[in-house]
Amino acid sequence: MSIKAGTDYYGHALSHIHDTGFAGVAEAAADMLISTLKASGLTRGRVTDLGCGSGILARKLLDQGYAVEGIDQSVAMLALAQSRAPEAVFRCETLFECEIPPSIAVCAVGECFNYLFDRNNDDAALDRILHRVYQSLEGGGIFLFDIATPDRIVKTPPKNFFQTQNWTTLVENRHSDTPLVMTRKISSFIKDGEYYERVDETHHLRLIDPDTLAHSINTLGFEFEMFDCYGPTPLPTGCIGFCAYKRNIPKLG
Repeated sequence: MSIKAGTDYYGHALSHIHDTGFAGVAEAAADMLISTLKASGLTRGRVTDLGCGSGILARKLLDQGYAVEGIDQSVAMLALAQSRAPEAVFRCETLFECEIPPSIAVCAVGECFNYLFDRNNDDAALDRILHRVYQSLEGGGIFLFDIATPDRIVKTPPKNFFQTQNWTTLVENRHSDTPLVMTRKISSFIKDGEYYERVDETHHLRLIDPDTLAHSINTLGFEFEMFDCYGPTPLPTGCIGFCAYKRNIPKLG
């Protein structure tokens, strides 16, 4: 299902800020995925990157000889990704309903499963995508992702700001009426000559219980590890990562 161009989420300004100021987690996740793939003997094949963002992970995978198919619904993010990794295939679609091609690995880095601006992220969406990922992976294939848990709102400062020479971003985190939903109000000020342009976005995130999710992926047929950092790089406060392996099932006969 394709997304119409011009989405209000991760528009041009916030995509640029995210790409230039918050690349560390994606870079570290790419290094971890590449290391895990090679340790598993998976040195060639397709990796599907759900919520691929600006193509940071895609670029690193391509440089190691992997094919990459990236899916995101931000037109601005995909423009950055296409520029950074032109050899990859990118699709502007919702990750909750997109076709996932046969892959040696699937990844979803950066709280992708939490965002509620995707209208397809209903109460059953996570179970559906877990099933589709499992079906797409070959035996021994890897599923690397992270989620925002209920601790995201409990342990994250209610207000924070980030600043460079060219932009300043103010972030306010709030509980929504629903206990397991966090609202993130983002105001960005981007330097434009002598002046600054202000851009506002509001993101809603459904917070996911990690133990419930762990039970679901184990029931599907994954073995997995949980962690709070990609290698030396910590995940954001209140986030948990999963590295899951599709069990090899011996063929009959």
